[in-house]
Amino acid sequence: MNKTMNKSLVTIVLTAALLTTASFPAWAADGLSGVVVAGTSAITSYTLTDKIEVEIKSILNNHESDSTKLGAVIRVRNTSGNVTRVPDFELRVRMADGIEYTLQPSATNPKSIQPKSQQELSYLTTVERSDDVALTDLSFVDVDLEVYPKEETTLLTVPVDAGLVWNGSDSTITKPSAILKWGEAFTLPSLRSSLGFLPVDIHKEITAKGVSTVVQIQVLNPTKERQTVPNFGIDGKTDNNVYSGSRAETSVILDPGEKKYIHVVIPTELDTEFTSLNVVTPENFATAIGEGKFHEDSYRVGRVNILLPAGALTQGVIPAPEYTLGTAVKLDTTNKFVPSNVDVSLVELHVTSNEDDGFNSAVAKFKLTNNSERPIPIPAIQTELVSKDGYAYVGRRQEATALSVVPKASYVVSYSYALPASETGEGLKMNLYSQQASGDTTYKSLLATAKVPVQKNEPTSKVLNVYPFEIGIKDWTISAIFQGNMTYDYKLKLDLDINPDKQVTVDKFNSKLSFELFDNVGNPVGKSVQALSGEGRLYNGSNTINLNAKSNQLDFPIQVKVFETFTNEYGESVKRLLTTFKQ
Repeated sequence: MNKTMNKSLVTIVLTAALLTTASFPAWAADGLSGVVVAGTSAITSYTLTDKIEVEIKSILNNHESDSTKLGAVIRVRNTSGNVTRVPDFELRVRMADGIEYTLQPSATNPKSIQPKSQQELSYLTTVERSDDVALTDLSFVDVDLEVYPKEETTLLTVPVDAGLVWNGSDSTITKPSAILKWGEAFTLPSLRSSLGFLPVDIHKEITAKGVSTVVQIQVLNPTKERQTVPNFGIDGKTDNNVYSGSRAETSVILDPGEKKYIHVVIPTELDTEFTSLNVVTPENFATAIGEGKFHEDSYRVGRVNILLPAGALTQGVIPAPEYTLGTAVKLDTTNKFVPSNVDVSLVELHVTSNEDDGFNSAVAKFKLTNNSERPIPIPAIQTELVSKDGYAYVGRRQEATALSVVPKASYVVSYSYALPASETGEGLKMNLYSQQASGDTTYKSLLATAKVPVQKNEPTSKVLNVYPFEIGIKDWTISAIFQGNMTYDYKLKLDLDINPDKQVTVDKFNSKLSFELFDNVGNPVGKSVQALSGEGRLYNGSNTINLNAKSNQLDFPIQVKVFETFTNEYGESVKRLLTTFKQ
């Protein structure tokens, strides 16, 4: 029997950058044009008959307690121009101690192969042995049962590379070509896929369903044909455990040259810190249990190991550039969440102390500018502040917004963050996400990240910056008016110069001003909330504000604190101190 080996090196050269981005400016990455991506390796074809070639796709040697599961997936190719029957053979594995085992074929293995095409054959068996022993050889054996005694002819014997054998989820990938650093691109040649993959982000999420780690992968189709992303998952590895993850998007098709994101969700504990990730692919084996009924047995085989830098889940894996307030966030073209003709910019970020509640709060404002000629829906961007120690604080968006941004105009959306009292705001990083859902699975996809500056609060300033308004205070007085019912009614008179950013559309959902009166011992005795837009708003010139406080005696001294205020999506009232009037 001819045992000539035909070797074909499967290496994919990407013809376009996997990740082309700008700063937040969003993360940046060098183009990979003309670079052979990591994770590629030689796939060897072996001649089995004059019409059939075979390749070894997967080999399993998974020892557990007192048994060992042995398996293999063989890819068979019909090189002829006619339909060809799959040869009758037994697939056997030889162990390092010389013992040989025959693997059982899957009940769903195909019986024939179309011309110039290929099929996969799955084999699996469980043997009772308590020791863990290496697998060394794979043999294709023709067994003739028509004669006595039966005759066996070895068609092909293949020495097995130890790096090809998967020993279960605890296995360590050792092939140098399959070990990557975070951010290196890879392919999956064992799946006959031409697609390129690039790990982009990894972050932890806490939801009502528990804690999970989300891995964001960018996929590029460098070919001139539509391609389907092959089935794969990702396992997270710690020093002691392995956590299995699954794809959020189960079916993804890419047009020629197209890039898309794929997300893998890995359920974890709160304190789980991965040291690396294994890219794994599923294999299936079927056992007949009745007429047309089968029992499916599946396992996953590791293909690529991605090393994670220390602190990846706390400090992040993407370098965060310095950001200048008011500049546009340029999102990469892979992002489909924010339209390309919409600019997003962070225009305000303040951290204030809530002494009564024992924590600090931050308020951020984002401006969305519609550069197109038609209204564009306002994307519900999710935000997150990350401290220099790696603690993440999720932003809570304002309770309601307009439905869209009108053409050639801007709209402002506010977010609040609850921070510990020890958080000063120094070294903060801002992450922007899109909220995604696939079936019952929800996850966030990173849009941008950057180090952001915190603005200083100047509560004695005569100019109040409440974007998109700049409010100049020309004069103010607090008066106590004696009423006929023997009480004093307090009013605040303001002479204002209000200058809005005329490019920004304002509505009833904008922040308001809360004027709060405190007596001579610091107790709140009245307040009034005034709008900056719409009916009943404050105007340029003289404004008289009833503080809704009545007292049987004339208090002195008194003070009025002025806050910017809005309600977030959780129904919480958010306040930021702007200035104080003392009289």
